[in-house]
Amino acid sequence: MAVKFMRTGQQGILVRDEETGCKFGIDLFLSDMDGRQVENIVKIEDLGDVSLIFGTHDHIDHIDRDAWVKIAGLFPKTKFVTPKFFEKTLPEELGIDRERIIFVDEGISADEGDVHIEAIPAAHEFLDASDDGLHPYLMYIITYKNTKICHMGDTCLYEGVYQKLREKGSFDVMFPPINGRDAERLRDNCIGNMTYQEAADLVGVLKPGLAVPGHYDMFAFNGEDPKKFVDYVEIKYPEQKVREYKAGEEFSC
Repeated sequence: MAVKFMRTGQQGILVRDEETGCKFGIDLFLSDMDGRQVENIVKIEDLGDVSLIFGTHDHIDHIDRDAWVKIAGLFPKTKFVTPKFFEKTLPEELGIDRERIIFVDEGISADEGDVHIEAIPAAHEFLDASDDGLHPYLMYIITYKNTKICHMGDTCLYEGVYQKLREKGSFDVMFPPINGRDAERLRDNCIGNMTYQEAADLVGVLKPGLAVPGHYDMFAFNGEDPKKFVDYVEIKYPEQKVREYKAGEEFSC
C-alpha cells in the first residue's frame, strides 16, 4: 500500500502517499510548549509538501494556532481544515485568508483534490453545539483514494455515536483517544476522552482494518498506558488488528 502514516505524539498524524507525494497532517502539535513529554519531531520549515492541515478542535495540541500562522506564512498553497463552528472567528484571529480554510461539520463535507472530508460530532466531555447546530469538536472521516481514515480527535462516547460511525465505515484505520477522564482533571479544566476500555470496545465492535491509540503520551497529568488498550483489544477482540506506534514510527494499514 502506498499510503503511509506516522504518529507525531498526542493525536498528531502525518499521512503520506508514496506514489503521488500527497501529504497531509491531522492535529499536529508543533509548538515547543513547557510540559510536553514528546519531543517535537516535525519542523514547520519541513512542511512545504503538506497540502492540508486538519484541526479537530481549537485546543493548542489540535489546532496549534502559532504553528498554523507560521505555516500559512511560509507555504501559501497549504490549506487548513477546521470545524465550521469557527468560521466567523478563526480566519480573522489567525490572519489567514478565509479561502484557505475549509470548514466542515456533520452533513457539511468537502473535497480537496483526491481527499474527501466528512465529519461527525465529537463529545469532548460534553456534546457541545451552537444554537445553529454547529459543533466545536469533530471527528474526521477522511477518504484518500481507497483508504478511509477515522481520526476521532478528542471525544467521549455519546448516544448515537456507534451508529454514526457505522454509517461512515468501514474504516481502514482508526485513531481513538484513550487517556480517559476524571473529576480531578475536569476540576482543573482538563476535559476528557474515552477510557482505554471504552475505546477498545468501540474498535472491537466497528472492526477497522487497524486501530492505533492516541492522546496518551504528551502530558504527564493527562496520559495513559497504551499497552493497556492494546492488551484489552487483543484479549477481548482477538481478530482485531491493533498496535501502538511511538512518535516517529511510520506504518501502513
